[in-house]
Amino acid sequence: MPITRRDFLMRVGMAGGYSAAFSTMHALGHAPNTSTSATLLQQTRAMAPASGSGRSVVILGGGISGLVSAYELRKLGYKCTVLEARNRPGGRNWTLRDGDTVRFTDGTTQNVSWRSGNYMNAGPARLPSIHKTMLGYCRELGVPLEVEVNTTRSSLMLNKNVFDGKPVEQRAVINDMRGYISELLAKCVNKKALNEDLSADDQEKLLAFLRTYGDLGPNDKFIGSERSGLSQWPGAGLQEAKLRAPLDFKSLLNSRFWPATMFEEENDMQATMFQPVGGMDRIPHAFAAKLDGIVQYETQVTEIRRTTHGVRIGYTHKGAHHSIAADYCFCALPL
Repeated sequence: MPITRRDFLMRVGMAGGYSAAFSTMHALGHAPNTSTSATLLQQTRAMAPASGSGRSVVILGGGISGLVSAYELRKLGYKCTVLEARNRPGGRNWTLRDGDTVRFTDGTTQNVSWRSGNYMNAGPARLPSIHKTMLGYCRELGVPLEVEVNTTRSSLMLNKNVFDGKPVEQRAVINDMRGYISELLAKCVNKKALNEDLSADDQEKLLAFLRTYGDLGPNDKFIGSERSGLSQWPGAGLQEAKLRAPLDFKSLLNSRFWPATMFEEENDMQATMFQPVGGMDRIPHAFAAKLDGIVQYETQVTEIRRTTHGVRIGYTHKGAHHSIAADYCFCALPL
């Protein structure tokens, strides 16, 4: 039974996921390799400013990748046209506000009715410091940013199987575990269990570190830490601060909170990030404003064809079928 490339790639994706489908597309010559994708922007910026003069590009998709492509290619002199199926720029970069309508894939709709000024980022919602390219575009396009707090030690963690099913503060989980681990390692040092691995001088330095890192008490015991929170805060008169009793060590081990406690240590999940003032879609709208109306909305691509001298793209707009010819096509549609 004959099978189309599209059906074949769909079956590969169903069996092996995105990575398998992408690798297969690369093997068939339908997708660039990772290193090529990673350096595409740098290569584009290194080209001569007028290198695209007299040539045209049709860009499929008005998400961030499509908008950036048009923005950079226009600097090189290319005549660009962006075809976007939705009635807005940004793709999955989508901010919902009062009056918006969400249409689900099953045909149902939901109307957004919030007070003016409120919004929700339905797609990406934060910019870590490592996203230097996008932060640079925000400066270049004049998109104001504000701090976005991604994690806090005051957040609550819950595992119904430990701590009597009650939530505990993240600060207690992190700092109590540091204390217990520091105490165990200090015991190893004090019992000379690491003599083969550390010199006497290094052992003293390690103990000094553990006493600070784990906030260890007398005899290198962990008896609690102010970092983990207080059962009583200092107040007026004779009210003094009281340490909260440490969480049970075995319960901490059974809680399996570790992936969540390491969340902010990931490079792109930093504790403090940035977000555009007023919503994440301020970025694609800033790109679209700079592109002077070359983005065609409510335009659904139906056909991509090579021609003798370039490409021809078929699309529908307001129920009518059209086509556009160009020297090149940049496909920024989702897989």
